[in-house]
Amino acid sequence: MAKKSTGQFDDIIESAAKFVEQQKGIWDHTAWTDFLSGISKMGFDVDSEMKAYLGSLLESMKKYYTAASATDGISSTMKGIAEDTVTFITKTKGSWDHSGWEEYLKDMQKKGAELSEETTKYLGSVLEISKELYFLPSLASKMMSKGLSKKS
Repeated sequence: MAKKSTGQFDDIIESAAKFVEQQKGIWDHTAWTDFLSGISKMGFDVDSEMKAYLGSLLESMKKYYTAASATDGISSTMKGIAEDTVTFITKTKGSWDHSGWEEYLKDMQKKGAELSEETTKYLGSVLEISKELYFLPSLASKMMSKGLSKKS
């Protein structure tokens, strides 16, 4: 199945999930700066606002990863979290209700995500921070310049 491009929003979220999984939820300052460099190479100005959101996203994904790392297939689960989060946010244009949240969780569970009370809370953080990135002006302008307006 071909991946529908949503600008580079999907690349950022997927890079974050891949980073957390590859680092096994533990990284140092050098790994952090290498991650930021990779985001910068995607064409983004990694200013202090972007760094703050990216840091929060990594920390939320790290909490999920740490809580669920004993789960079989954690690598594919982390990839699924990234893909489903991007799909959900772009489909809902960043606005959803409780039934939308439950649908997201159901989809995550189908893809193997562990859904304890703790991990559900962490997924909520991943989703909310990803939504903030989706609306970040530098990301929104990049998506619009590629003809991927969120209003369509």
